[in-house]
Amino acid sequence: MIKKTLFFVLIPFLNFGQTPCLDAIANATGAIGEFIPQCEEDGSYSPMQCWGSTGYCWCVDENGIEIAGTSLGPGEGLPNCAQQIDSLNILFLGNSYTASNNLPNMISTIANSMGDYLFTESNLVGGATLQTHVNNSNSNNLIMNGEWDYVVLQEQSQYPAFPLWQVEEEVFPYATQLNELITNYNNCGQTIFFMTWGRENGDQGNCANWPPVCTYEGMDDLIQERYIMMANENEAALSPVGAVWRYIRDYEYDIELYSPDGSHPSFLGSYVAAVCFYTTLFQKDPLEIPLNEDFNLSEDETEIIHQAVKIIVFDNFEQWNITSIDMDNDGVCNNLDNCPEDYNPNQADFDLDNIGDACDGIALHEAVQNKKLIKSTDLLGRQLSGKGFRLHVYDDGSVEKKYLVK
Repeated sequence: MIKKTLFFVLIPFLNFGQTPCLDAIANATGAIGEFIPQCEEDGSYSPMQCWGSTGYCWCVDENGIEIAGTSLGPGEGLPNCAQQIDSLNILFLGNSYTASNNLPNMISTIANSMGDYLFTESNLVGGATLQTHVNNSNSNNLIMNGEWDYVVLQEQSQYPAFPLWQVEEEVFPYATQLNELITNYNNCGQTIFFMTWGRENGDQGNCANWPPVCTYEGMDDLIQERYIMMANENEAALSPVGAVWRYIRDYEYDIELYSPDGSHPSFLGSYVAAVCFYTTLFQKDPLEIPLNEDFNLSEDETEIIHQAVKIIVFDNFEQWNITSIDMDNDGVCNNLDNCPEDYNPNQADFDLDNIGDACDGIALHEAVQNKKLIKSTDLLGRQLSGKGFRLHVYDDGSVEKKYLVK
């Protein structure tokens, strides 16, 4: 009698799901002029999409959503989508400190030089306070109508340094109102407070009535303290521009931060703010920002500013409440993510407690409970007949050997 050895090859059950890009192609109607997306080999959206019937090409994010401002028409060339690594939509609400030297555009220019993209919109009213923006219909409509990643709030330059009782009445309540509007109307939106700076020689106009603001240091100390209070009370981030200015002043670097009025920023002062904001928004090392000839800055000035921002901002994100809007990079923003610090793009929540399985410790339990039996055979692969050892094959590819008793 010849003995035969039986070999069992267990093949995992695989589920090949279509990606959104491939689904779009599969569902195309074939109509003339219809747009059909371009997909990568792994089924994801290609960074650049083109519509042959119109001649337009544009860049898209990982979800296939067009990145604003990247579309180019016939004869305009092709957008450089390979460098569109990150894209953010930012709304600026402030006054002349933000408007000086077109700070939002300066930040966008730095972002582009780093291969990132920034779409900005602003409502900047000379001398405006946060209360001004609370009562400004344009500011309110911009907040409510836009899907902003960040909304930047900048208070009037003197108010944060006033006596605390006055700040508690005239500043903090309006910061809270704006922050609540931002979070209520922007699912993934986060507030960033623009920490400004003390005036070059202090607030001389209020010095007699409020001595703490008589010097730059005294005024700047109060401004920093109050902005930190606003950020912490509203669970918001800070762009600590004033703290970077303080560092540059303390070390007596040859950087002229002020315009002749001793209050508004010079071009260099705005560049410091722009680098600070870029680092805050994208959480990238400012030392990697290339020298931009359009800014007409020397290498020494650029190096000093970039180094100052690295020391004050990049090396101290936690101090300024700076985090990515998608900390775990799973495509779900922190505000909507049931495990914001753990990668879980499927947002699995087996026990429906609004805490994802990836961070509540039951992911393994869920995997065991969710698998389904797809086949049960005896050791020779035959259908069940009577008691004895059985092989249970599950849809997750696992196999269990069990003994059946009848």
